Amino acid sequence: MKRTYWIVLFLIIIGVLFSACGNAGQVDATETPEKVNALATIQALSAQTTLVPPTPMGGVAVEGPDDYVGIIKQAWNIIDTEYVRDNFNGADWPAIYDEYIVLAEDVTSSEELWNLLGEMVGELDDSHSRHVPPDRMTAEFGIDTAAAGEARAASGIEIWPGPSREDEFLTVWNVCAQSVAAQAGITRGDIITAIDGNPVVKEGDDFKREDRTAVIFGNAGDQVTLTVWQGPNQDPVDITLTLDGVGGCPYRYHEVVLEDPRIGYIRVPDFDGDSAFTIFESIKALEEEQPLEGLIMDVRHNPGGNSDDSVAIFTEGIVGTVGKLREGEQRTIFRIRGPVEWNETTPVVVLTDGSSHSAADYFPAAMKELGRATIVGMNSAGNTEGITGWSLADGTLIRLAVMTMALNDGTVLEGIGVTPDVIVPLGTWGLKAEPFDLQIQAGIDTLLEMIQ
Repeated sequence: MKRTYWIVLFLIIIGVLFSACGNAGQVDATETPEKVNALATIQALSAQTTLVPPTPMGGVAVEGPDDYVGIIKQAWNIIDTEYVRDNFNGADWPAIYDEYIVLAEDVTSSEELWNLLGEMVGELDDSHSRHVPPDRMTAEFGIDTAAAGEARAASGIEIWPGPSREDEFLTVWNVCAQSVAAQAGITRGDIITAIDGNPVVKEGDDFKREDRTAVIFGNAGDQVTLTVWQGPNQDPVDITLTLDGVGGCPYRYHEVVLEDPRIGYIRVPDFDGDSAFTIFESIKALEEEQPLEGLIMDVRHNPGGNSDDSVAIFTEGIVGTVGKLREGEQRTIFRIRGPVEWNETTPVVVLTDGSSHSAADYFPAAMKELGRATIVGMNSAGNTEGITGWSLADGTLIRLAVMTMALNDGTVLEGIGVTPDVIVPLGTWGLKAEPFDLQIQAGIDTLLEMIQ
């Protein structure tokens, strides 16, 4: 009976999490919600998670949620057979089995088990792989577990999917035009130094997900006080926002950034299901009056999705391989299949930063490997491991890296990312540069050199 309770609870939590992704937007429920950039990012991130039912792995039969030793064995076997690397990043995996089985024999509660599972998965020293207990579901997926159909409230600030790893501060990436943040005078490039009086501190290459979520989401009427630094010659000020509906968020958009020669710009905030279609439609719109002589594809702060069809707009060919890095494991050829939808000659620049994740690693990697684009900006995130979510017998999750990408010469991009041909740090105030931020301007300058 207890096992059934945990499984039902787990399914309810997951259902609420994913239904919440599709029920965000305007406060007025009679209107069709606009696809807010941060919300679309959540959809792209959550779409990358595959959930596997709780089945006995490696012959391990688990009696129920109180079978702590059995659940540790189940988790160990999942990692042993499915993890992307058979060297387990230097961890002695057989020895870890012996150690954690002994520790599991002394576990007396689910909370103790979850702590132990977290420690065991942590032995991999892999930021993609982790145990997710029930109280971490909300933070893991970056959203609030509100009832399905409930309108979401937001500040109108976009910082998803997190700051670039080279960023020193938590920077506002975009602001929705109809939002409390815009009304309060917060603009693109502002720096958030504290939330409700608590300093925002970078830990390693990132900031706390809880902090990033607190800046964006909450319930209607909630208040958050942000300490905002708005320029090099200004002192930080406290701005209190009462969360409400948002609109006019800069999502997918395109524009002509230079008329002579004609250079187009396309912002690609994620590579979700209709991304390739939208990109090609944007190109056609940019060429409605005359053909482009250069194009900038901006995949900065893009959490991923699937970019293969988007690459096929520009080029085709073999990029490398994908699969496990384990002896005897067959890897799949990573091929971009044509026919090319646009052309293979118009110069293209791809803008990347340390928050260009997953498919936004694959897109510049393929474009560079196939000689179709010049990469400008900073190294992409190097988040090329594919993750599968494995559910355990107690209804908790293990999110495990199960595959990764390698280029034709065998180079693995995980943890490194795509290195730009033209390295351009954005710097502290680079987003505030006019008329374009520093990296967009560098893309224009690079295309001008190629065209002239």
